Amino acid sequence: MAEAVSPQLQERKRSMSQEDSEKVVKKSKADSPNATLNSSNLQSEFSSIINQLNEDRESDQVIMDDMKTRYEDLCAKQMELLNDKLQTAYKESEDPVNQRIEILNSKFDTIRQLEDDIDQFKNMLGKLHNDLSELE
Repeated sequence: MAEAVSPQLQERKRSMSQEDSEKVVKKSKADSPNATLNSSNLQSEFSSIINQLNEDRESDQVIMDDMKTRYEDLCAKQMELLNDKLQTAYKESEDPVNQRIEILNSKFDTIRQLEDDIDQFKNMLGKLHNDLSELE
């Protein structure tokens, strides 16, 4: 955003300095048609132009500082809204996710029990096989 503002401000200052220079020449010509421009008159006019430029720069800086503060505030508000939406989404998805986790844990418990039952069945079959082979 500052890039878009900066060229406009520079152009405004350039045009103001050109206008101010033209005013100095016109003013000195209008004040006394026969008087010549001397260095003290020019120096005072240039000093007033420089003072005006400095005031404009200070004004520009105030504007930029104000704009920065407003954008920082806006950004903070948007981040807060985004965080609120994210927390809401977490809360809304928390119950279904917890239900799915409980279902999966239940199924894992069932699978573990079945594995234990299969191991127990294998051991009994092995014992039965050993007992049958001893009888022969």
